[in-house]
Amino acid sequence: MRTILDRLRSLLIWIVALPVFVIACIVVWLGSYVVRGRALEGLIKGGCRSVLFVCGIRLRVSGRENVLPGRQYVVMMNHVNIFDPFVFYAAFPGIARGAEEESHFRWPFYGGTIRRIGMFPIDRKNTERAVESLRRAAAWVREWPGFSFGIMPEGGRTLDGRLGPFKRGGFLMALETGLDILPMVQSGAYRINHKGTRLIRPGKVDIAVEPAVPTAGIGKEDVEELIGRVRRVFLDRLGE
Repeated sequence: MRTILDRLRSLLIWIVALPVFVIACIVVWLGSYVVRGRALEGLIKGGCRSVLFVCGIRLRVSGRENVLPGRQYVVMMNHVNIFDPFVFYAAFPGIARGAEEESHFRWPFYGGTIRRIGMFPIDRKNTERAVESLRRAAAWVREWPGFSFGIMPEGGRTLDGRLGPFKRGGFLMALETGLDILPMVQSGAYRINHKGTRLIRPGKVDIAVEPAVPTAGIGKEDVEELIGRVRRVFLDRLGE
């Protein structure tokens, strides 16, 4: 009986959330032609929060004081489910753009919106193209000092709720730009939705913004050590 009720509730959420998602995409896309800067970021964050709200997803964010005003970061968040882009933008207190799976740019409404606001496509199946995308992103970050760059270092959603292996690309980008790495650790999201199911269970996601991991003095030959340091922050917070 519980399973049937969960499925019915999830179906109702999809019925309500999809139109809200489409409207949010259209508002952000149209708004990007009219407003810039903080006003546009307000539209983006508002759209993301609207989608999370109608899906019954509540965020509890701690550690906002670790984001220093005016500082750029490479912001890394663990990848759990389809709501992660919305969670990231709703929770991160600064301004950021980030990497999105290349196939998402072909989705109706969403693809045009993320292309319009300046997200960077990443082809996870083609390492060479992914590295080139991150090089372009690094150049962009240097030209736009008000923006941080968001990336999910696992590259794909977790299969079992545990933290997956980290890929090198985001860390090499941090070293190339000289930006510190800001870990944003989410927990509680796997129960709400995960890879392999379309079921949505309303619930709470805890976001911990951890102190930035400095990259000064670290060379590319020491990237594995940097990966290990950042990964330990995630593992400690997740209790793994």
